[in-house]
Amino acid sequence: MANEFLKMDKSRIYALIISLVIFIFIALVYSQLTLLDGLENNSVDFKFYIRAPEQKSEKIKQGVSIIKRNPLAREDIIILGIDENTIRAFNEIGINWPFPWNVHEKFTRFVGSGKPLALLFDVMFLDHKEHENEFAAAVKDAGNVFIDYPFEVTEYDRKYVDHEERMKILNTLRFDLDPDDVYEEWINEAVPPVPVLAEAALGVGFANVRTDPDHINRKMPLIIKYNGHYYPSVDLLVVMHYFGISGNDIEIKIGDYIKLKNLPVEKMAKPNKARTIEIPVDEQGFMDINFVGGFGSYNYYPYHYFYQDGVFDNPSLQNKILLVAAFATTGIATDIHKSPYGEMFGIEHKANALNTVLNQNFILKLKTWQNVFILFMIAVILGFFLPRISIIKSILLTGALVLLYFVGSQVFFETINLITATATPVIQIGLTFTIIIAYRVITEQKEKRFIRQTFSKLVAKSIVDELLQDPEKLKLGGDKKILTVLFSDIRGFTTLSEKMTPEGLVEHLNEYLEAMTNIVIKYEGTLDKYVGDEIMAFWGAPVPQEEHALLACKAAVEMMDVLHRLNEKWTSLPEPKPALDIGIGLNTGDMVVALMGSSSRMDYTLMGDNVNLGARLEGTNKQYRTNIIISEFTYEQVKDFVTARELDLVRVKGKELPVKIYELIDVKL
Repeated sequence: MANEFLKMDKSRIYALIISLVIFIFIALVYSQLTLLDGLENNSVDFKFYIRAPEQKSEKIKQGVSIIKRNPLAREDIIILGIDENTIRAFNEIGINWPFPWNVHEKFTRFVGSGKPLALLFDVMFLDHKEHENEFAAAVKDAGNVFIDYPFEVTEYDRKYVDHEERMKILNTLRFDLDPDDVYEEWINEAVPPVPVLAEAALGVGFANVRTDPDHINRKMPLIIKYNGHYYPSVDLLVVMHYFGISGNDIEIKIGDYIKLKNLPVEKMAKPNKARTIEIPVDEQGFMDINFVGGFGSYNYYPYHYFYQDGVFDNPSLQNKILLVAAFATTGIATDIHKSPYGEMFGIEHKANALNTVLNQNFILKLKTWQNVFILFMIAVILGFFLPRISIIKSILLTGALVLLYFVGSQVFFETINLITATATPVIQIGLTFTIIIAYRVITEQKEKRFIRQTFSKLVAKSIVDELLQDPEKLKLGGDKKILTVLFSDIRGFTTLSEKMTPEGLVEHLNEYLEAMTNIVIKYEGTLDKYVGDEIMAFWGAPVPQEEHALLACKAAVEMMDVLHRLNEKWTSLPEPKPALDIGIGLNTGDMVVALMGSSSRMDYTLMGDNVNLGARLEGTNKQYRTNIIISEFTYEQVKDFVTARELDLVRVKGKELPVKIYELIDVKL
């Protein structure tokens, strides 16, 4: 049974080829084109949703306040949001957005007195404004302020007169290119902040966010290639400050990682002996953000709470990373981007990026070749099993494979943050199943037509129906089995044919053959062929029969009984027809049963020495003046159910010892 399951026949080979061709097609589309990127991105979003379905948020609504921090969000990341309450409170005292820079000065001095680790302004300070020197002084005094700037994707039509001075400040911290970096720049021009603020700040980094084609942001660029160097994002600068490292402690392998070296072990979320963190990045320096949840996941306070004179003597801000940005949907230029959990403010994307790095909780992705290998294994599994099992089992297998892959992929994501291709394998599984099953239906219908055409006139309808339900029982190409063969021949046929007209002979012979054939079919035998007046039939194939020898004996005895009645009928006609006398030989043994012939005409027939013995026994009836002779091999299988008389020992070609033969007289009821 196992060997039969493992056997490769033509249809199974074709099914495997179909599966591999689909694999090649899907693999090429997946690795060379972007057609499936959207579906893969959506599958990643779904993984986030399954991990924390309660975090899925709708559109951000005006006036919604955050009352509970997500437990996965770091407590030391706090958003000081310029929200609706802040806009309203400032409007009441005559301060409108954008705020004068002396407002930011007052805010910075008060917050800075609380001794935060870092104060990041995600507010663009690109144009020279009144009070910029006072603001710069506050920034310098705080000593922990980071400001950001944009890289323009298209050509910037407004050039500041002090652009070179701005770039000179920006160039004080940049990284050398990876020698293996062959990727093109995706930005056009840097627009740094005003020089006085840039010089006063502890760090100046870009703040770009680039969403995917479906307008959902899933990544954060940590470096941008520009004018032959890598420029750091403001997020990366804050991380460097958190660990107390400089640009010399940064190693970049583009498309692989950004390595932070010489880190203080006590500050590492997952310490290691090397004291390093490898941040996975793609070929453009983007890191996948491991979002902890949706809008409102991080500690948040309104900006206007901190617009005060004096000193902030509460320790709640000490050693915290404070993020200042727009946090309103009205009254201010909105900065809202979609995430896997729905809409959230731009500063929340930065908070999630910082959370990802500081917790060393990185999203890991399989390489393209690793995902292609998974696709190959799926192709082999489906190509092997689908042609070997029933269509119902194929449906169950395919459904189980999809479920198992999806669950396994989700488990990997939730336990080790590993993302495998998900949508592409599911598409491959569905496409492979559909095409292989369609191929099977077409070929099986063809096979069933062949079975009907080949066997409907050779075997009983019940056997044909059984073959149609399980065509595997018909083993094409030859099969050695223990069978029972029957040969029947009319004695004196030559003399008979000389006495009758051709028409009369054919009519007489057809009536005889039809009666004998009906008996063979009645006892579930297979009609092999007619050779003139000779009948050849066998039992035990194509459908296995435990009592094939007994069925053949019953058929032989009834053939003689029916022939006697036919003879009585023929001789009593007004124009009598000649009576017929026949000899029948039966043998049981190993025989090769196979479909033989050409592509246009095939017969299901037997071959082998035991077949020849059956034919010889039929002819031996003349010598012993009997009608039915069976071999000792047949007799051994039916001796408890028949009446038989031992006749003789005969020598047979292919047998070392003589074979004992018996006259079959009757079958016991």
